[in-house]
Amino acid sequence: MRLEVGSVRVRDVQLDGRVALDDHALTIDGEELRRLILEDPHFADARVSVVKPGESVRIVNVIDVVEPRWKVRGAGGVFPGFVSPAVTVGDGCTHRLAGVAVVESAAPVPGESTVFRERLIDMAGPGADLSPFGRTLNVVLEFTPNPASFPPGSEDVKDVLSGGPEAAEYTTAVQAAGLRVAARLGRAAAAATPDDVEAFELPPCDGALPRVVCAIQGLSLTAFLYGIRVPLTLGTLVHPNEFFDGAVVEWNRGYAGATYWAENHPLLAELCRRHGRDLNFVGVVLFGGVTTTTADKEACSSAAAKIAGLLRADAALFIGINGSNHAVDLMLAIQKCERLGIKTTLVYNDVGEGPDDPGFIFAVPEANAIVNAGSRVQKVTLPRMARLIGGQRLMDPAIDPRGAITVPMRYLHSAVDPYGHSRMTVRFE
Repeated sequence: MRLEVGSVRVRDVQLDGRVALDDHALTIDGEELRRLILEDPHFADARVSVVKPGESVRIVNVIDVVEPRWKVRGAGGVFPGFVSPAVTVGDGCTHRLAGVAVVESAAPVPGESTVFRERLIDMAGPGADLSPFGRTLNVVLEFTPNPASFPPGSEDVKDVLSGGPEAAEYTTAVQAAGLRVAARLGRAAAAATPDDVEAFELPPCDGALPRVVCAIQGLSLTAFLYGIRVPLTLGTLVHPNEFFDGAVVEWNRGYAGATYWAENHPLLAELCRRHGRDLNFVGVVLFGGVTTTTADKEACSSAAAKIAGLLRADAALFIGINGSNHAVDLMLAIQKCERLGIKTTLVYNDVGEGPDDPGFIFAVPEANAIVNAGSRVQKVTLPRMARLIGGQRLMDPAIDPRGAITVPMRYLHSAVDPYGHSRMTVRFE
C-alpha cells in the first residue's frame, strides 16, 4: 500500500451559499449541509455554524470530530462503510482540508449512556490553548432528534456502558451525518493543488532493523472498522494507511479519541516516517472492548501478544487508556509481550489525585517504560464565553456552561489523549 496524503491548508471558512475552495478559503452552503443531514429520518432538524479561533464561543455536548477528506485516486473512498463502499482503502491519493474540523454536537437522548460523555471545546481563553480544536476552523453541526426514534421505554437502560439500542442507533446516525458532511467539504479539495504531499508506505527494508508493532486498545465504545462496530477482543491487524483514509471511525465518549485523530494519528505517522530508517514498522494491532471476566481479559491480552509474536515484533508501542477495568487487559498484554521477548513502551494517561496516589488502576512490573500524556482528573478553570453552542447544560447539573466553570481536564476535547498530539504531562512536586 502506498498512500499519498495531499494537504490543502485552509486559512478561512465562511458561510457563503455554496461549497467551494478558492485561494485557501473554504466557503460552505449551510442549507445544503442541513439538507444532507436531514436525509436521515433520525433528525427533526439540524443547524450549521462556523466558529474560529479567538471567538468567545463554547461548544458543549461534543460527540465526534472529523477532518474533511476526499479520495482522488485509488480503490474505494473516504470513510468506507459510511460514505463509500466498505472495500479496503489506504492506497492511491487522498486530499485533506488541513486546519478544518467538522464538530458534531448532540445533547443526550433517552436511553443514552452518559458515562464519561462530557466533552467541550472553548475557542478562546485557557481552554483553547489546551484543546487542539480550539485552534481549528470548526464547522459545527447541531442535531435535533426525531422523537419518533424513541418509543416509550427507550429511556429504560440496563447496560449503563452501552445504553439502549435506540440511543446507540441515534448516536451512530450523528456520526454518519458528520462523516457525510466531512466528505462533502473534502470533495471541494478534489481538484486543488496540495500545498504539500506526504507518502505513506511500508516497503521491505533492512532485515537488521528492529521490527516494531503499534498496539492500540479499544474501549467500551468500540471503534467502527469499515462501518462495522464489533468488539475486537481477539484483536485484528490493520495497515496504518487505512487509518489515514478514514477506515477507523471512533468516539469513546470522554475517554479519549476522535475520528480526526484516526485520520491524523501522530504516532502512526511518525512510525511510518521512521520505517526503513531506524525501524521496521510491521503494522497496527487493534484489540480490546468490554471484558467483564478474568477469562475474557486473559483471552484479550493473549490475542494481542500472539499477533505481535506472529509478526515477529522486537518491540511494541502500546496506546491505552488508564481507567476502569480496561487497564487490566492492557497491562496483561504488555506483560505477555515482555515475556515473549517483545520490548514495550506505553503511552498512557494519569488518573492520580496527587503525589501520594500511584495514578494507576492496575499495573504490572514489566510496564516500566511509560510516556505520560497528562492527567484526566486535573482540574482547569475556564472563563465564561459570550456564546454557547450545543445546548444550555452539561450532564453534571452542578456545572452551568453558560458561566465560568471548573472541570476535569478530560472534559476538554483531546486535551489529554494518548495519541501523540497532547501537550500535557504530569509532574508532582
